[in-house]
Formats: sequence, C-alpha cells, structure tokens
Amino acid sequence: MKNQNVINEWKNLKPFPEPTWELEGVECHGKIYLIGGITNGWAAKTGWTPNRFVYEYNPQNDEWTRKASIPLPLHHMAVTELDGLIYGFGGYRTPEQGPDDWLPVAHAWTYDPKTDIWTELPSLPEARGASAASVLNGKIYIAGGSIACSRKGQKASQLAPHTSSSKVFVFDPLSKTYSETAPMLTARNHHLLETLNGKLYALGGRVGSSNAFTSSNKIDLVEEYDPADDTWWPKSRMLAAHGGMLSCIHDGAIYVSGGDALRMIEKYDAQNDRWTIAAELPRPRLGGSGGCIDGKMYVITGHVRTENGSQPVSDNIVLELA
Repeated sequence: MKNQNVINEWKNLKPFPEPTWELEGVECHGKIYLIGGITNGWAAKTGWTPNRFVYEYNPQNDEWTRKASIPLPLHHMAVTELDGLIYGFGGYRTPEQGPDDWLPVAHAWTYDPKTDIWTELPSLPEARGASAASVLNGKIYIAGGSIACSRKGQKASQLAPHTSSSKVFVFDPLSKTYSETAPMLTARNHHLLETLNGKLYALGGRVGSSNAFTSSNKIDLVEEYDPADDTWWPKSRMLAAHGGMLSCIHDGAIYVSGGDALRMIEKYDAQNDRWTIAAELPRPRLGGSGGCIDGKMYVITGHVRTENGSQPVSDNIVLELA
C-alpha cells in the first residue's frame, strides 16, 4: 500500500548497552525506561533467559543509565505510567522445573524513577503475560494476555500451550484494588493498548499461544472501548496482522511500529477510523521497544532476521514524526 507522506529520515543514537529484545518501554519525566527483556536469540529450544534490566534513556544528552533491577527476572510485563510512577503487571518467568517455557505470573509493582525504588502491589486476580496496560480516567486497565493451560495427559518434558484471554482488569492506584470491566471482543496477547480521546484502543496481537509465530496466529483486529457504556466496538482493521509491536501517541494519532518482522509504521486516525503508512523502519524487527517524546519516535532494541537466525540487537534510532 502506497502513501505519499511516508517519512524515512531515521537517525542513529547511542545504542542500548547490550543486544536485547522484548524489553518493555515506557515514557516518564521526559525519559524512556526499558524494563525486563530477553538477552539470548530466538528459538525456545535454545533457552529463554529473562532479565532484571531497568535502563533509563535521556534523549537530552543521549545517555543510558542502569537503574534498580526489577524484583524478579521477567519478560512481557504490561507497563504504563501514571502520575510520575511506572506500573508493571504480570509477565513470564522461567519454570523452576520441566521444559523451558513461558510461565505467566500475577506479580505487580510500581517503580518510582525519582527514588529508584520498586514497591510491590497486590497481585493481579489471574496470572498472565503479554497483556497490555494503559491509563484511562485515573485508573489502569490491564487487557488480555495469555494464561497457562495444560494438555490432557501432559508429561513433565512437554511444553504447555497458552490460552489467550479477553479479560480486562482495572487497577485503582488509590485503593490498590482490582475490578473487572467488559471483556474485549477478541481474546489476544502481544497486542497494544492505547488511550486516546477518552477511549481505549486494543490493536493487533496474537490469538494463540504467546510464543507461536505462525501467520495464522496474528491478527489485525482493532477494538475501541467506551467507558461511558462499558462496551468494546470493532473498528477498521490495521494494514497488516502483527503482534510484538510498539506504539505511542502523537498529535492526536496512534503510531504503531514494527512487530513480527515488519518494517511498516502505521498511523491510526481515530476520529476518521482510518489507517495510513507513516514511515518505514530501516530494517524489520520483532520485540522492539521505545516511545515518543517531543514529537519523536524512538525505536530501541528488538531482534532481526540474519543468516544465522533471528538475533537480538542494540539499535537506538529516532524519527521525527510529521
């Protein structure tokens, strides 16, 4: 699909300290924080090693600073920012025994960038990983993700599949309690959740097991949540089916970058329910991170296809959005 307004003037910045992917990115106090992640390359049979990384990137001086580690080594947490604090929910850890796999957890924490301290919160009502979180009306919505399930007669040496969830939990930071709102129309994981114009938007993702990368597992479905009537509504599909993306808000639009080895950066005009291509990445990637600050999109880390398989990268590139 062609677009006459595609922008492609990427600039290279100071790389992430080491090649990593599946970090969770969140903007706070004019900086970008990258949390968790996986260091080794793709292929479950070679082992997944989750990190306890927390790095702060300051775009003003193009510098990285290592911060206090997350309490547990996790990847695929749902993270968001509210009132200067970073919140993290769920994620995956490595099982203590049995095959290498992604085991969902229910842990929740808040991180204060000013004090560099993590504080434990009440756990999610249900363990899940690869969900997505966003703030709406002073509360945090944690939507979807995948939960653990097992096969009938499953042996200890077998990998367990995941089941996607459509549930949406709402965390009240004042009372530190959870409630449940209307579920999404489509159960999904590895999706995005953004807040725009007083509504939530669930974008793309996967509908099967979290670590299944077949094309039939990816979706292009978009849903809009209206808190006025507690209802999810289907909207125009994305331009491609993908998960493992990053997103940000700029000038009243949602920008979606990469995911599942795509170069395309999509722009969603919620007012007109319309998708266009805004830019292209220099190279396709999955599991990247980053964010938007002062009208610039930062795309950091991820993993890319190479002659030797899929490998994590330490890229830090920036694009000024139109």
